Amino acid sequence: MLSNREYLQYHLFIPGILFTLLVVVLEFSNIDLFIADLIYQIGGAGWTYQENYFVSEIMHTKAKGLVKILAVGLFVVAIGSQFVNGLKPYRKALWYLALVMPLSGLLVGIGKELTHVDCPWNLLRYGGENPYLRLFETHPGDYPYGKCFPAAHAGAGFTFVALYFFLSIVRPAWRWYGLAVGVVLGLAFGITQQIRGAHFISHDLWTAAICWINSLGWYWFFFLREKVVQPVAVTVKN
Repeated sequence: MLSNREYLQYHLFIPGILFTLLVVVLEFSNIDLFIADLIYQIGGAGWTYQENYFVSEIMHTKAKGLVKILAVGLFVVAIGSQFVNGLKPYRKALWYLALVMPLSGLLVGIGKELTHVDCPWNLLRYGGENPYLRLFETHPGDYPYGKCFPAAHAGAGFTFVALYFFLSIVRPAWRWYGLAVGVVLGLAFGITQQIRGAHFISHDLWTAAICWINSLGWYWFFFLREKVVQPVAVTVKN
């Protein structure tokens, strides 16, 4: 069994280093634009699949609605764990999952309000009205801030990485399946929005990192914190 320090090394420090390297590469290269250019040019210049029924209606609108329904259902199950004997052994883990997943989505939403990044479809390069700005570039202030970073829809998928930590408690042998669910859903939802012209790949990377760090942080708070040992009074007999 890993110590707390070893656990953080494998789940925070190493992923953090990898994330930082990827951010640097994406920020100082044109990979975002290169991928978006390829998508934009499919079928002729334009976001050909922006209003495609499968991509727009099924993978975006209906998938988002389904995730919301699952979140409500999970919250109901967590409440039920307070009263149903069969669920009581999993009560703490269920509350962790029911609270952490919406919190990941909330953090992504807050990020969209604090940053200035436009969607690809808003950029001059792709028929929009605004110039392309990198994440750490200063906004000139002469046009409205963009509200496209991080990627909320990809976040609806990446919030499921919390299953990795949930299953680490209730069924440790299955935790990698939980991680796979979160990664696959996040990539599927993220690629959906890239195809529509709503996001760059870097947006999805940051979203995945937010969901992972939030899930890890609350897992540490719920389950890994070192308990403060209260001193025990010792009575000395004469």
